[in-house]
Amino acid sequence: MKNQIAATGKIMGFFLLAVMLCLSACGAPAEKEAAQQPEAEEPVEENALPGTWTVPEGWVKAEKYSTENKIFYVEEGHEEDEQPDNISIEVGTNRYSVEDHMNFRDAIVRQLTMQASSVGAELTGEGTFTAQEDVLYIFTISEEAVVTKQFYIVGDQRYCLVHLTNFTGSESAEEAARAIADSFAWE
Repeated sequence: MKNQIAATGKIMGFFLLAVMLCLSACGAPAEKEAAQQPEAEEPVEENALPGTWTVPEGWVKAEKYSTENKIFYVEEGHEEDEQPDNISIEVGTNRYSVEDHMNFRDAIVRQLTMQASSVGAELTGEGTFTAQEDVLYIFTISEEAVVTKQFYIVGDQRYCLVHLTNFTGSESAEEAARAIADSFAWE
């Protein structure tokens, strides 16, 4: 039993190190890949969140799930589905400055690693930038029946989280979440 626990600890340590190395590429802005994005509507203005973003065409606000602090979107026509692919956006605060984004990333990695390991999910991550050159960390949690992507846009002692829950494996859902994250601008 002790050997199993020690082996599990070593595997988790290696996994954490691998994720951190993957994410360490996020330093200063470099050449960005020109991402193909769906056509977008006008920026969302009528919300209580301190930022603006564009909602891709074909995605609508899910009124019955949205709150003042967390807004949900689903593909048009899927508003009443039992488990629709969905994207939420919320803003939170933390103790990290923009310059300290790697410590923020490390804290998120620790939290997600614990959550992923408790359900047997695979966690991967990458670091990049939004169109506004804000630091963007993307974490993917792959489980048997669902893939979750979390896009963390780093601000000064705050963050914006664009959270995709993808039940169908739809590439358009992932593209829509990425477009929302990439278009986010702090007010």
